[in-house]
Amino acid sequence: MKTIGAHSTKDEKQLEDYLIKIKEWNTGSLYYEPVGGGITNLNWRVLNKDNNKEYFIKVPGVGTEIFIDRKASLEANSLAAKIGLGPEVYDFLSEFGVEIYDFLLDHTTCTNSSFENLDTAKKVLEGYKKFHSAGKLSIVKSGIDLVEDHFKQLSQYKCEIPSDFEFLKYNFNVAKEKLLKAGLDLVPCFHDPIAGNFLFSKTGELKMVDFEYSFQGDRFYDLAVFFGEMFFTDEIEEELLKQYFGNSNETIKSKIYIYKAIADIKWASWAFIQDKLSGLDFDFYKYGALKYLRARSFIISDNWNKSLERIN
Repeated sequence: MKTIGAHSTKDEKQLEDYLIKIKEWNTGSLYYEPVGGGITNLNWRVLNKDNNKEYFIKVPGVGTEIFIDRKASLEANSLAAKIGLGPEVYDFLSEFGVEIYDFLLDHTTCTNSSFENLDTAKKVLEGYKKFHSAGKLSIVKSGIDLVEDHFKQLSQYKCEIPSDFEFLKYNFNVAKEKLLKAGLDLVPCFHDPIAGNFLFSKTGELKMVDFEYSFQGDRFYDLAVFFGEMFFTDEIEEELLKQYFGNSNETIKSKIYIYKAIADIKWASWAFIQDKLSGLDFDFYKYGALKYLRARSFIISDNWNKSLERIN
């Protein structure tokens, strides 16, 4: 780990500048190192030898301000921490959007293969249910709203779009009309279920991290993003829906199906914008192209129109 003043890169110098601004900390007692795996921000592990505690510091990536409301993220993480689901918030440098949390020591980070174990999926689903019932977030932004934001940004930043973008947009609008007419079930939503955002302690306690895309949204969208991200089979989805709702009727399954397509359009569009703006070393274009591809597969399936008809 490096000490303050030992920076050798621009990113390290930036972090040191932020650490100096934390008034309660003696900079001579601080040590830091990067944390890999993020595709949005620059993440750091910081040891404070004065109290022998470690902290996770999230520095916003270039251009992320168009996607992320840092104060909304802080509100969601604080709500999750209050119910024991998220890490404790230590500080927030509001001028820079820098978030500082307790580092989750002795926790194992999930991978996609972790969710091949149904018990893991069930434990995470219980976490979702707990967060959905935790209260209310101040900003309402559904999955539909997120997609519409990205459509505007794709145009604003003159991003590349797929040749059949109008086809995808048309079907999104058809689904939007049906879902809004049926009504949205608004609850605090996580919205970002990549496997690495779920961690388990040695005693099996779940923690969820990265509440950057969390708003008050539709619970069905939140579940659909989770199911789609983990590539659950229909049989596993059926079991998880029964666990969450107590039953699994055609209306519920149809909303999940439609929202999985909407979620893929959302993340594909996000990726194409990131491909234009981000400085991080990640193939956003490939990621987005694959998400658009899966969205098409949902839409051209016979199940698309059948699912739309069942939504009420």
